[in-house]
Amino acid sequence: MRRFAAVAVSLLFAASARAAPGSAWLELAPGARAAALAEAITASVRGATANYWNPAAVGADGNSVEAMYADSWIEGGSIQYVAGSFDLGRTGLGASAHYVGVGDIDLRDRPSASPIGSYDARNLALGGTFAAEIWRGWRAGIGARYLSERIYVYDTEGWAFDLGVLRRGLFDGRLDLAAAARHLGKIGALRAKAEELPATIAAGARWDFGEIDRTNPALLLEMSKVSGYEANLRLAAEVGVLGYLSFRAGYATGYDSHGFAAGFGLSYKGVRFDFAWIPHIDNLGNETRYSVGADW
Repeated sequence: MRRFAAVAVSLLFAASARAAPGSAWLELAPGARAAALAEAITASVRGATANYWNPAAVGADGNSVEAMYADSWIEGGSIQYVAGSFDLGRTGLGASAHYVGVGDIDLRDRPSASPIGSYDARNLALGGTFAAEIWRGWRAGIGARYLSERIYVYDTEGWAFDLGVLRRGLFDGRLDLAAAARHLGKIGALRAKAEELPATIAAGARWDFGEIDRTNPALLLEMSKVSGYEANLRLAAEVGVLGYLSFRAGYATGYDSHGFAAGFGLSYKGVRFDFAWIPHIDNLGNETRYSVGADW
C-alpha cells in the first residue's frame, strides 16, 4: 500500500513538468509574470520573485513584496509563494516561502475503482538571499533554502543553494544579460533512497526595443538545463502599453505536457497584478496563476 502511495504522488508531480530528478516540485516555479513568459525570466526578473529565479536581482529594483497562487495544476493541487526583496544600497536582501501541495489523493492497495482512503503531499521551501554589485554594474547573488517534503507517512528535509549574476543596461540600456544556478544541494531519503535535487542552470538575455507608438516591446531568450536531461529553449515577448499594462506570451521546448503560455500585468502607483494562463495537453487541464505585489 505504501509503495502504491509513493508511486502515485511521483507520477502526479512528473505530469506537471517534464521528467526530473527527485524533489521535482522545486521546478513548479513562482510568479505569474514568469509563467506567462514561459519562464524566460532569468535576465528580466523584477521584484521579490528574484529570490527564486536569480538571486543577483534581489534589491536591484528597490523594495518589493509579492505573493502568488496557482490552481488547476492537478485536481487538488496548488502552488503558493510569498517573498520580499529589499534594497540596501549596493546590496540587497530577500526572503521567501514556497509551498507546493496536493490534497485528498486516492489511496489504493491494488488496482481498484474504489480507494481505501486518501492522503496528502506537502512540500515547503524557506529561504534567504543576499545580492551585491561586484564590478561595473555587474551584480552577484546567493540564496539558501531549507527544504521539507512529506508524502503519505514519509517525510524528509534538506538544503538547496542558488547562485546568480546579472548585468543590465548594456548597449544604451537595451540589453540585459544573466545566468543562474538553482537547486544546488541535497535532501534526505523520503523512504529508502535519497534523490538528487533538480539542479538547474539557466542563461538568458532581454532586448528592449524602446518606445514604439506608445508601446515598449521586449524580446526574451533563454536556455536552461536540468541535470541529467536535455537543455530546453525559451522564447518570449513582452509589450508594455501606456505605462501600466503589459501583454506577455512565450514558448518553451522540452515539456511533455505544455509549451505555450500567455498572460498580462497591471501596475498602478507601485501596486501590481499579474495573470498567467498555461494550457496543458492529455486532459491535464489548464493552469492559471495569479500574483499581487507592491514596489516602493
